[in-house]
Amino acid sequence: MSAGTPPAGVVASLYRHRGLVGVLVARDLKARYRGTFLGYLWSLLNPLLLLAVYAAVFTWVIPARATSNVPYPIFLFAGLLPWLFGSGALLDSAIVLADNGPLLRKVVCPPEVFPAVTVLSHLVHHLLALPVLLAATAVAAGMGLLRFPWTVVLLPFALLLWVLAVGGLALAVAALAVHFRDLKDLLHNVLNLAFFATPIIYTLDRIPVRLLRRLIEANPVTPLIEVYRDVVLLGVVPSLLMWAWAAAVALVFWLVGVWVFSRLRETIAETV
Repeated sequence: MSAGTPPAGVVASLYRHRGLVGVLVARDLKARYRGTFLGYLWSLLNPLLLLAVYAAVFTWVIPARATSNVPYPIFLFAGLLPWLFGSGALLDSAIVLADNGPLLRKVVCPPEVFPAVTVLSHLVHHLLALPVLLAATAVAAGMGLLRFPWTVVLLPFALLLWVLAVGGLALAVAALAVHFRDLKDLLHNVLNLAFFATPIIYTLDRIPVRLLRRLIEANPVTPLIEVYRDVVLLGVVPSLLMWAWAAAVALVFWLVGVWVFSRLRETIAETV
């Protein structure tokens, strides 16, 4: 295998082609809703319906609560939003280069652009869903069920860590999926397992077995979820240690992803 492109070259290429990335993100968003009656309103309606289902199920069908003293449906929704952003971007990254094979072979278009477009498209959907979470939190606060979190001003920093981590993983997944076609199916199963190994539907203090709690705390996605939910819902300023842990995870994911992509970059166009 050749040495490939230097990792710094991948980052520099993304910066040089930022205009192209923006155009392709807009194209992707338009294509996703082309021919639909509600168009971009689905980005608000989908999470709203999801929240309504969770509220109905976990309030009347299977009553549940989180130890954080917030309504469980909102607690669950606040953990699901970043997870859906990350998992959706990774699953789409597994097919994005194959789907854009003609462009890679016939047009001078750097392959790293397409995973970046995938991540940013899912980020836009995430940002469009955020008002649903904030509105539900405001309603719950108005009912006296919780206090509206002033820490939401820290959300851009928490979300930046998610973008960095998902961006790196998306680069690695996109490049590896071209060479190993089974990766998409494997990724589905890994994400399903990782979902239950991440404190999304439960809190860490609800885990009765100490060893299992330690394993879930060691899950690299755990600090990203904890920081996000702390600032967007629980009104808690994460400790410096938690911020550092989450930032370290995001940076490692980014660096490893860029390194993997740079090693395989030169063979993508001929393999896809």
